Amino acid sequence: MLRKKSTFVSTPIGLWMAIILLMSGCAPATPQSITELTTPTPEIFGALAPSPTPPESTLPLTCQVTDLGVYVNEEWGYCFAYPGTFVLDESRASQGAITLYGPVLKDAANPVRVSLEITTQVAPAGSALTPLVDAYLTSFRDLPWTITRESLLIGGQPAEKLEPVPGLLSSRIVMVLYDNGLFVLRFHPSDIEIAKPDLEALSQTVTGSFAFLSEVARPASVSRTITWFEFGKHISLSYDSALAPWVEARTVSAVPVNDQGLYAESQPAYAQIRFRGFHGGRPYDLPLLPAGDRVAQVRVFQTADFRGFGDDSPQGFLKQLAALQDLLEMGIDPARCAQPIIGEPALPFLPWINMQQTFCAQPMMIAFKNGRGIRYLSYYAQGPNPVLDREVFYTFQGLSDDDQYYIAAFFPVETGIFPTEPPACPQCGEPGYDPFAEWATVLGEQLVQLNAQLEAEFVPSLRVLDNLVRSIEIGQ
Repeated sequence: MLRKKSTFVSTPIGLWMAIILLMSGCAPATPQSITELTTPTPEIFGALAPSPTPPESTLPLTCQVTDLGVYVNEEWGYCFAYPGTFVLDESRASQGAITLYGPVLKDAANPVRVSLEITTQVAPAGSALTPLVDAYLTSFRDLPWTITRESLLIGGQPAEKLEPVPGLLSSRIVMVLYDNGLFVLRFHPSDIEIAKPDLEALSQTVTGSFAFLSEVARPASVSRTITWFEFGKHISLSYDSALAPWVEARTVSAVPVNDQGLYAESQPAYAQIRFRGFHGGRPYDLPLLPAGDRVAQVRVFQTADFRGFGDDSPQGFLKQLAALQDLLEMGIDPARCAQPIIGEPALPFLPWINMQQTFCAQPMMIAFKNGRGIRYLSYYAQGPNPVLDREVFYTFQGLSDDDQYYIAAFFPVETGIFPTEPPACPQCGEPGYDPFAEWATVLGEQLVQLNAQLEAEFVPSLRVLDNLVRSIEIGQ
């Protein structure tokens, strides 16, 4: 990986504020916001740069300055200028991240200083910026304040600015999608008064000068691993980074069965790994509760906790555990997934939900590092409704070798077989029309296509999801 930095002259904060006014048009009555900034022209930077740019430079003009620090990342194809009071840290560059640190503003056990972290990663195929930002913000549903969203241009590309984003201290985050890459700029902290001059100087300079390099073959996706400790075990899995930009783990507390809620809202405690921005943030619908948590995910339950959650119900935790144990012993009968399902589920499924398993398709046994289970495609509904493509999903239902842990995974898939909107029904309401027979006939024809479709023809590929499942490990 090659990087180039121009020389620079360290500049006092007072002069940097003058530079900010110059870049924002020197309009003291109505200062411009970041969203109103345009990319600075070479003439503006030229006024700040007494030394000429080398004539052989091929950098974008906004990066051709000599009295500022200039960072060039040729692997991901971007560059930007930054104040000379900031220090560059490239220790995580191999992971797609770099950091700039400003001077210490207040001595303390945790010194106050402004920083900028830029992370880069492959975006899921077909991504769009707004759905990705929407997916990112779902992590902050219960805040006592509102995260504002503003539009701006970064390197000539549409971007979104979010502020204040919570953390140890609040941050300002800017996201931009370019080519096949997602670029996230995190300015920190945004809520400390003493840091605001440095924060604005850094933000104005970086966002105003940021540019993308042409003809760059950006890195492909990589395999990443996430680990969470729960039930006295390390739970881990590896995934293709192109599946989702944000993957997080947490423990969800048990919700006991009670008379005040639906049985499907109750469940034992579980470890959960969520994939936010999955499938590029495109809309999908998973039949999971609570409704606000219908993101692509993997759940790990402790089977010792199953008793008391629908012990007498065929869809209860104990009965579905027994159904999976029987399946692992007896194997799969492909005929179970050849026709629409009428009655009880054809294949095991947890958690229990207040809907009917309408079909299963593409069933296959998969072994993970210390267990095995079955993966299949499915769709759940409360009646004979036309299947929509955004409601079809991949699930894995597995059991550890010692029978102590139950794994349930849910990932939406795009099949290209089912419609994206409910189809018209001109014959509905006519005498003698049988909607159930029509539904069963159409779905039966669709299942023939679905079961015959190659794994690589789904989005994402079933092979990518199978590899994720195979990597699951519940270790010491």
